[in-house]
Amino acid sequence: MKINPLLKQYITESILKSTLRFPSRLNLPPTVLRVALEQLSKVFPQPKNVAFKALRIAGIRAEEIKPQPETTQLIFHIHGGAFFLGSMNTHRAFMSEIALRTQMQVLHLDYPLSPEQCFPDVGEAIYDVYRMLLDQGVLTKDIIVSGDSCGANLALGLALRLRDEDPKLLPSGLMLMSPFLDLTLTSESLRYNQKHDALLSIEVLETGMSHYVPKGIDRSDPALSPIFADLKGLPPTLVQIGSKEILMDDAKRFEEKAKAAGVKVEYKLYTGMWHNFQMFSAWFDEAKQALADIAEFAHKLDRN
Repeated sequence: MKINPLLKQYITESILKSTLRFPSRLNLPPTVLRVALEQLSKVFPQPKNVAFKALRIAGIRAEEIKPQPETTQLIFHIHGGAFFLGSMNTHRAFMSEIALRTQMQVLHLDYPLSPEQCFPDVGEAIYDVYRMLLDQGVLTKDIIVSGDSCGANLALGLALRLRDEDPKLLPSGLMLMSPFLDLTLTSESLRYNQKHDALLSIEVLETGMSHYVPKGIDRSDPALSPIFADLKGLPPTLVQIGSKEILMDDAKRFEEKAKAAGVKVEYKLYTGMWHNFQMFSAWFDEAKQALADIAEFAHKLDRN
């Protein structure tokens, strides 16, 4: 029996608000929320026809997902979770879908979460993994760095550091999904979308920052809030955002500033979608389209 798309969306948003957004606003220990999120992530169907391999790179646990035995193109993904949630388990189904859609291998990390580790140690760990890949012979032209939510923050921060160190170290492209780029929380959409975003709340962002940002550090520092960085010299970048996201203006502001700096940006806005909607491709056409757009962008980089 087919469910009316609007009814299906209403039901999904109601479930997400009651099972994820509301509990995450409570003052619960990070370990409790992490376990709950991993349990809830089991509802995402795990695609078949992909192979998994556990790795440890630069001391960080990682997982390689391959849709075919021979593939040189690599999507280096940094998961979201407001700096204190998320794991390879929560994102495995999503990353498997991306691997299948792009026919590229995906590498995603169990990077250190806060408060166990905070800024700048988290970024250092991710940087060390990237440099280790290069030391192992992976070519920068074969790497696309991607991230969702706070993972997009870390992905952009990584790219900016590589650019400043040596532009030759930059990957072929960036993919920023539902990016959280302004830790000062000055984007207007945080207010006008706070009742509409089914997944993410301002309280969760504030909790995450309290774990991630050491006391006394200015949150407008570009190393923390890359929206305030000089964006010149970045590789081609795909930005995806939903119209109901509290972070919508983070994405829009990045697009405007990056284009003004001469960066090739593809900005995609998906009507009626909430934070990290791409993970719901099993049920929503907008999420399926987002994955198709990711594949198109990745293939375009590969051809170039």
